[in-house]
Amino acid sequence: MSAAAIASQPVKEDKSWRGFDVNSDNQTAHVQFPDRITGPSAWDSKDLDAHPEKWIYHVTEQDIADIDQAVKHFVSLNLPLGEISQDNFPLTTFKQVIINQRENLFHGLGFGLIRGFPINNYERKEQAIVFMGIGSYIGTRKPQNGKGHVLGHVKDLTAGSTTKAVYDVEDPTTRIYATRKAQPFHVDGTDVVALLCLNEGQDGGLSAVISSHTVYNRLRELRPDIIELMKEAWLWDRKGEHGPNEAPYMKASPLIYFDERLFTFWGPHFFETMTRFPEVKIEEEKFEAMRYIQELAEKEALNMKLQVGDMQFVQNYQILHARTAYVDRPGQTRHLLRLWFMVNQSDSRWKMPFTKGDYNYEYAGEQVVPLEAE
Repeated sequence: MSAAAIASQPVKEDKSWRGFDVNSDNQTAHVQFPDRITGPSAWDSKDLDAHPEKWIYHVTEQDIADIDQAVKHFVSLNLPLGEISQDNFPLTTFKQVIINQRENLFHGLGFGLIRGFPINNYERKEQAIVFMGIGSYIGTRKPQNGKGHVLGHVKDLTAGSTTKAVYDVEDPTTRIYATRKAQPFHVDGTDVVALLCLNEGQDGGLSAVISSHTVYNRLRELRPDIIELMKEAWLWDRKGEHGPNEAPYMKASPLIYFDERLFTFWGPHFFETMTRFPEVKIEEEKFEAMRYIQELAEKEALNMKLQVGDMQFVQNYQILHARTAYVDRPGQTRHLLRLWFMVNQSDSRWKMPFTKGDYNYEYAGEQVVPLEAE
């Protein structure tokens, strides 16, 4: 069976999308924004590149044994994958490692990497158990698309794929994670996104991250006009992932300042395809701003090659992430598992500016855990 159902849900309209109210402008342009952001969130990639110990945690033999016993415990219960939780995936010493990662996501660098876990020692179902079990200590899993997938697969499913072709790379509703194309700097529609590398592919596919707080500071110095433009509400394409009676796009400001925190919403692939709606006119200055930010981020980002077994965690309100285009060949097909998490506010200690409700593609009808890309 390719997917395990978690729960059937009544189909109803979703009143929010990626944390925003679909019926409002979702902007805070009236608020006084800071001249500069300081602290650990506004990091310099050169410093982190020179000191990987600041963001890479290497697992120990004790960590590996702890994770392995938790996997065996969950398997012994014979439960559906969607029921994995802290209670039935009982970590001991490694639990604190994950809690430290979560703390760093919201009160430190905003991202982190766990390296060295021997993921290829496990079959696919157990690989999913490892990832979902560890992730349960970060937050609550949420669906990532209109199919209700809570376990995502970053893998090419377009023409020329080494496995199968499902999507048209030229279709504006095709999500880039299902293609070999370069993915520009963006955020995902959730509190935290996590990736687990299963296969690096033949060539390319470099991962990059940059603090949006660093980008903000640089724009203040170089292009303050772009800062003002980003305070406005922009239109974003929902890529066909909306209820039958909902608008196919919504409004949200790329920059939001709330409770003395700067939040960034940025998704070029969700903005550029707004041109497919004939009733919408997009100002050229916004396209120019998007190009400028991409070039700036490429110059100042931290680049990394994800290795098999790497687990990358990224907090989406202050970190932009990207990846380069890649090439596969039979036997070397790039494949990453992906999870989206909502983090309890008692754990993050952040107040959220807008809905942050149960924006979870409820119209999909059910949530599933596919063990292969589909």
